[in-house]
Amino acid sequence: MLAALLSGFAAVVLPQGGEADAPVGLTVVLVDVGQGDGIVVKAPDGTVHVIDGGNNGNGTAIMLPAINALQPTGYGFTFLSHYHDDHQGGLDEVLLARPFTVAYDRGDVNRPSNTSTNNYLAAAGARRTTITVGAVYALGGGATATCIAANGVVAGGASVPVAGSVQEENARSIVLRLDYRDFSMWLGGDLTGGGNSTADVEGPATLACGDIDVYKLNHHGSNTSTSTNLVARLQPELAVVSCGFENSFGHPTPTVVNRINQAVAARALLSTTSGSAATIGFGVLGSIRIDTDGRRYRATAANGDFLDFYCDEVVLPVLAAGDVRISEIHRNPDLVPDTNGEYVEVVNIGPRPVALRGLQLSDNAGTVTIASNFALVPGRPMLFQVDGAPSRNGGLPLGAVLPFGAIVLADTTDNVTLRQNGVVVDSVAYSTGFPGGAGIAAERRNLYGPQSAANWAAAVATYGPGERGSPGRRNDADTTVYPTQVGMSLEPETFTLHGVALGDGFTISILGLAYGANVGFPFLGAQIPLDFDPLLDAALSVSGCIGLLPSSGYRSWSIPLGAPNPLAGIPLHAAHVLLSLDLASVPGVSTPISFVLP
Repeated sequence: MLAALLSGFAAVVLPQGGEADAPVGLTVVLVDVGQGDGIVVKAPDGTVHVIDGGNNGNGTAIMLPAINALQPTGYGFTFLSHYHDDHQGGLDEVLLARPFTVAYDRGDVNRPSNTSTNNYLAAAGARRTTITVGAVYALGGGATATCIAANGVVAGGASVPVAGSVQEENARSIVLRLDYRDFSMWLGGDLTGGGNSTADVEGPATLACGDIDVYKLNHHGSNTSTSTNLVARLQPELAVVSCGFENSFGHPTPTVVNRINQAVAARALLSTTSGSAATIGFGVLGSIRIDTDGRRYRATAANGDFLDFYCDEVVLPVLAAGDVRISEIHRNPDLVPDTNGEYVEVVNIGPRPVALRGLQLSDNAGTVTIASNFALVPGRPMLFQVDGAPSRNGGLPLGAVLPFGAIVLADTTDNVTLRQNGVVVDSVAYSTGFPGGAGIAAERRNLYGPQSAANWAAAVATYGPGERGSPGRRNDADTTVYPTQVGMSLEPETFTLHGVALGDGFTISILGLAYGANVGFPFLGAQIPLDFDPLLDAALSVSGCIGLLPSSGYRSWSIPLGAPNPLAGIPLHAAHVLLSLDLASVPGVSTPISFVLP
């Protein structure tokens, strides 16, 4: 029996995080080219494509290194959204350096004549092709790019007169909808939406596009674009913007930032730079990398910080009371203004990942409803922060940035509450004498313990310029005794077992699956709560059943259902068993769970 349990362990050499790891499939990089756009797409089959190339010189200095970092196996298409220098300037350098097969652009209608345009035309040469509105371009490995609009003409037949309009060249921008399985993304160059007397091409284009997951802000967050209709029709869970540090255009403008990130529908907004001024309400990442397997996606900053999301088609059960706990509150920063440095940290202590769409965070000043489908795996802290620029917020890690002024934590007395669908998930009330204060965050001691002040402690460690707290990591004051847990989630083609032991990282993790849990069996002094039947015997030989639990204390194992599913309708049981690295003891065993697969 011991030999059977350990039969798969010899092949385990690295921690297996599963849903805690970055998804693998399609990659999109919004390259930090300053005030411009430069986007690299790596299809699931390894083929690389480029949309715009930034300014002159950016192609060689910035875009090519970004392409090389993705280690392409082939070169596909380039797409030029429109003939402005901050989009076309570096594209000729990319085309001259790499063997892209086709260079798509909007064609020659009212095409300008200048040095940058002429350089692009020369570099594209015979590869140059006018894009076709409504056409679907295969990028490789199942990923596609659909041309939604170009020159004011929209897929489905709509047409907006743009000749002679204000910012005509921007209005003529190509719009692409990028798709991979359930993931979708809008890439629209500098398309105009009626602001500042421009032509409203966004209106019909968004109707033709429909709901998406990620929206790349048109025109770098200018008031000309990102209309209220666009936000309502695209319903993005994540918005990203490329703009220059201290740019002279005011990008991204407060109007647009507030339109994307509202108290009634707070959406994640990430920018390559902090933009032109002191506008807050978005995270600052440098180059923004998005990886997706078509079910979930991760947005990663240049420094490695990241946020995880589920595609909007993925629906997880609503949170129950206690699934997510408030773990830390910094209500009175000292070295940065409260309006930049306040944060509330939460952590998932449940047996499986959760989705935070619909979660409401409130205090005595207001309520914010999360519209982004954030994914939060067990044990991973997440910040709700009032400012996402580390240069202004005291050096905080990346979190969910709250709408401007929506939450204002009182220094002495307040009530911070998490709700979803009317259910109070967690709540913390504080008043005079509560731990923490000027420059010092309050850390929760026992995440399963009471809400009283006695269960909180003043932070000791420092971060950034000297604020005291442990944002984005386990609290120094944490005394929680974490149980060993197992969870299960179901998708149309797979089911996933989740193993959680937040206090026991770097142990051997066994996710057992059996027909029965009536008798169980003893093992190294512990009682395993599964019957050692043929299903458990078979499961132990399948890759993923046994793995090294990462230091985070969470990993998962996804199992294809098969067609037809041989386990359909049969009661199944799962448990999570921990085995010490020396194979001498069992430090943890979960309570078993029961479920039936469709």
